[in-house]
Parts: sequence; C-alpha cells; structure tokens
Amino acid sequence: MWKAEYSLGIEPIDDQHRRLFDLFGQMMDAIHHDKAEEMIDKIFVQLRGYVISHFRFEERLMRAGGYVEQEGHENLHDKIRESLCEFRARFLKSQDEQSRHSVIDEVVVFLTQWLTGHILGEDKKYVPYLDTPEVRKLAERYRHDEAG
Repeated sequence: MWKAEYSLGIEPIDDQHRRLFDLFGQMMDAIHHDKAEEMIDKIFVQLRGYVISHFRFEERLMRAGGYVEQEGHENLHDKIRESLCEFRARFLKSQDEQSRHSVIDEVVVFLTQWLTGHILGEDKKYVPYLDTPEVRKLAERYRHDEAG
C-alpha cells in the first residue's frame, strides 16, 4: 500500500506513515478474512493510539519549524482523531453484521482518503518548514529513541 510518492523525505515521519499504512493493511486483511469483531477492534485501538502518537510528533516538528499553517493542520488532526473514535464507537455499538459492515465500509473509505490525501496534500505543505537544524535534531533524537 505504501508508495514512494508518499515519502516526505523526513525519515521519522515517513517511517510513521509506513506504520499507519501497515495498520490499515492489517485492518483490511482482518475485514477481508472475516476476522472476529475483537480482532478488528484491537486494530482500531492500535491505529488510534498510533495516530495520536504520530500527530503529536508531527505537530512538535511543525512547531519547531515555525510552520505558518500549523493551527489549521492541527484542526485537521483533531477531526481525524474524532472520526476514528466515532467509527470505533459505532462499530462496537453495531447490533448486527450488516451494520458492522456498513461502518467498516465507511472506515475503509475514510482511511484511504485520509492516508493518501492528507499525506500528499496537507503534509507536503509543511516539508519546507522542517528543513532546519532544530527540526533535524528533534527528528534524529526520535530516530535514536525508536532504535532503542
């Protein structure tokens, strides 16, 4: 699912985006193989947690780079987080298979549009602001922390 065109050239963010695509792939696999509701919910939880962590990191880098449209970008992040919570709640409240599949169909469309559209559109806008020594230092520190 990941394509080279999604790369922003900022290694930690690209790594995080790859992980988001991986989680989306896991969800798609679970859906297509009719995995249990618990398995799909587990992936929802992982995806939401990773999205929150990724957004925090991205926002930190944008702040350090002085990205002028940060507030608007953070508002988009808020909407994505809210949507993921709403989808999960609706999925868990679904009383039958048809309603669960309806929510899943919406989730698939949402995640596809978000992952590709947000990265190729909104995220590409902040890249020029992140080419600073301070941002590179934060990104390197993150890579080091992730490597353990």
